[in-house]
Amino acid sequence: MSQMNELIHLKIPFQAIMSSTQDFNEANFVGKGGYGRVYKGTLSWGAYQDMLVAVKRLDVTGFQGNKEFYTELLMLSQYRHENIITLIGFCDDGKEMILVYEYASRGSLDTYLSDPSKLGQLSWEKRLDICVGVASALDYLHNHVALEHRIIHRDIKSANILLDENWNAKLSDFGLSKICLANQENTFVVTNLAGTHGYCDPQYQRTGILTKESDVYSFGVVLFEVLCGRLACDFKYHDERRFLHHFARICYKNGNIAKIVDYLLRGHIERETLTVFSAIAYQCLLEAREQRPTIANVALELKKAREIQVRARTAILSATTATIAITATRSNKGIHTINPILGLFFSQYK
Repeated sequence: MSQMNELIHLKIPFQAIMSSTQDFNEANFVGKGGYGRVYKGTLSWGAYQDMLVAVKRLDVTGFQGNKEFYTELLMLSQYRHENIITLIGFCDDGKEMILVYEYASRGSLDTYLSDPSKLGQLSWEKRLDICVGVASALDYLHNHVALEHRIIHRDIKSANILLDENWNAKLSDFGLSKICLANQENTFVVTNLAGTHGYCDPQYQRTGILTKESDVYSFGVVLFEVLCGRLACDFKYHDERRFLHHFARICYKNGNIAKIVDYLLRGHIERETLTVFSAIAYQCLLEAREQRPTIANVALELKKAREIQVRARTAILSATTATIAITATRSNKGIHTINPILGLFFSQYK
């Protein structure tokens, strides 16, 4: 209760929330979360005037989600990071339990991975930036929230990665999160199983023992989702392709990872970038927890992959510009040549 008293400055009157969503008008409905419906709104209250927000309203008739509501409220009110969704405020008057967040205008990552008509909006460079952003958020939760404890998210998946108007990643949905001691070499929590099928650490599923490596495993699934342009579970398949965590491991071990890369990316990924990215994603999915990398190492490898890709892209642009200049010079002298396309990206996919 004392913690809730400290959050009184974040409490938003129900009437202000009602007004922001036009009485929860269906025209403002944007999706259904783990324990309620989410609406887009324009909040005008206190210091916030005409601010676009996302409003998550608990379904109180279901008598579920109360614990998750308070967990998320306490987590997001204490911990801030540029790649974690910002909590604006809340409403809890007994009948209504509502969380109000910054509005991520481009929606969740899974909506792109599940829709071929949208997937083309995510270039490889954008996908790398999203992955680096999520890794940075997880590194903060695991290693930098405080000296004596860490946060385990417990439900890392593409549906919980939101994108703002500039395609910046925002990790969301902290209702299942757990606080663990961080001043020991190996810390864990024994807890009831939670998470999403297809993303959940198999050791956590078997033992009920949750560790920070469980988040790393789930993030590895997301990395392969991003690379392959599909969701973790695809029920149109009736073979090993149905579950991506299994299929990706097989392909990687057999040296066939290039064959499952999203076809929209083929010809756009520098060879070394693919090598670095797929290697760290595979390591995240290793069965033994002690063999998985720390999230700090994952973040470093993802940044390395991005730097390699940027350098390759810059080299191509520079070479193309130089070739155009040479061609223009020759043309001005009356020499007509055909400007070849520079194929500096690997092309074995074509």
